Amino acid sequence: MHTDAVGDRLVDEAMRIVADRGIAALSVREAASAAGTSTSAVYSLFGSKDGLARSVLVRAFESFTQAQVSGTQSGEASTDLAGMGVMYVAWALENPRLYELMFGQSVVGIAESPETKAASARAIAPLRDGVRRAIAAGIFRSAEVDTVVASLWSQVHGLTTLMLAGHFPEGADPGASAMAVIDGWRAARP
Repeated sequence: MHTDAVGDRLVDEAMRIVADRGIAALSVREAASAAGTSTSAVYSLFGSKDGLARSVLVRAFESFTQAQVSGTQSGEASTDLAGMGVMYVAWALENPRLYELMFGQSVVGIAESPETKAASARAIAPLRDGVRRAIAAGIFRSAEVDTVVASLWSQVHGLTTLMLAGHFPEGADPGASAMAVIDGWRAARP
């Protein structure tokens, strides 16, 4: 009775609720009703409202990861990294409440689980891979991969957060701002 298909519908509806109104609006009763099932399905399949919220978080990370990967089609590491950054920002601007959930889960009270931790790690993997490729190809100077990842991620995350909050400097070009950080990691050319 409480099949995987029912679980998928519940997560779909919970995602819609959170994307529209934020995690605080998530209601077991509303998600179950919208999914055409009972509240007992939520408890049977997810254990609790928190379990359903963690599933929404995992699904948000999956969507976010897919968006980033879609920006990596050129085959050239620095172009792919720039494309990934563009898709990062675009996804966040299209899904601000899901973005807030992903990077504020402790603030909203969602306890980390092995599933959410793995989904978060998968979301950073494309950036880590792009940085490794850029260093190996000599496009970026030799550096610790995670240092470069942290630098690029911090920049695009900060830029996104400022844009979402309406505090990005008026007249500033977000793309040029992001490229300045990428350019800072480029290897010196003879």
